[in-house]
Amino acid sequence: MDGKIIENFKKEKISVALCTYNGELFLKEQLESIFKQTRLPDEIIVCDDCSTDSTLEILSNFKKVSPVSFKIYVNEKNLGVSKNFEKAISLCNGDIIFLSDQDDVWVSEKIEEIINIFNDNPNCSYVFSDAYVVNKDLCYIGYKLWESISFDKRQRESFKKGHQLEILLKHNVVTGATMAFRSHIREIILPIPKMWTHDHWIAVIGSTLGGGGSFIEKPLIYYRQHDYNLIGAKKSSVFDRIRQVLFSNVFDYIFEIQRYKIFNNRVLKITGKFNEDINDYISFLEKRKKIYESSNGFLSLIIIIQELFSGKYFKYRNGLESIIKDIFIIFKNLINNR
Repeated sequence: MDGKIIENFKKEKISVALCTYNGELFLKEQLESIFKQTRLPDEIIVCDDCSTDSTLEILSNFKKVSPVSFKIYVNEKNLGVSKNFEKAISLCNGDIIFLSDQDDVWVSEKIEEIINIFNDNPNCSYVFSDAYVVNKDLCYIGYKLWESISFDKRQRESFKKGHQLEILLKHNVVTGATMAFRSHIREIILPIPKMWTHDHWIAVIGSTLGGGGSFIEKPLIYYRQHDYNLIGAKKSSVFDRIRQVLFSNVFDYIFEIQRYKIFNNRVLKITGKFNEDINDYISFLEKRKKIYESSNGFLSLIIIIQELFSGKYFKYRNGLESIIKDIFIIFKNLINNR
């Protein structure tokens, strides 16, 4: 590293926002991995969401021996994951904020490598990485996180070239447990809307209003899978994809439309105008919603043809796969309306 980067590396104040809830099974290993970082954080902010097990006792014991500032906040009532992270983020004092789940384990160079990316990319607002997917005993189960969420080489190249929003509209490729972001975008991130997960929200905001994101292909955490995962990283099978088509319904589109209207209202508040790409995406969702609602197969087919030639099936969804899905819905509606 050159002198300037070394200087920045020393100056950056690092916060870890750790959220806990009944985490006694795995919390010790996560905290130990944070304490073993080659670049220690300056502070650890813990927000506990009304744990009823020994989580608070574990936290208190680690606070006594912590080599860095260690603050524990206990919620008066259960907030849920995203709102708990919102609180933890609001309490951080660092220039860079790392998000931490209670049940993972960090690679010892995680903080150092992510800080290097920030220093090499001054305009970058957030950084995320791949992860080793492991079982409850930290044994590798044969695939990495990005494989489970289909963040493949083609999408990674597209992300690098600036097509971040298009990818994030298709699906969230940014997992909060691997993420860090610059604290100066906090004022446009908070509050986190209830309809959004915290990591997806931060990524979409960061990519549209905060200078964009970057990633590290090297896995920097052991992403533990166990019976209590809220989201997890299960690898989807062909059967899973077919089942998703069979059981999808119009409420999926109503929910997605509402989410992005909320997002565009935040954009309007910050910039004074809506994001045109988001408006375009909402229009696409509303047309696909009509396919689910319509009993007129011909009109639904016209919508598919129009959106096919507009390129939106490929820009915002999975191209041919999504077209086949909508054609299937047409036949499903025709059968149901006989």
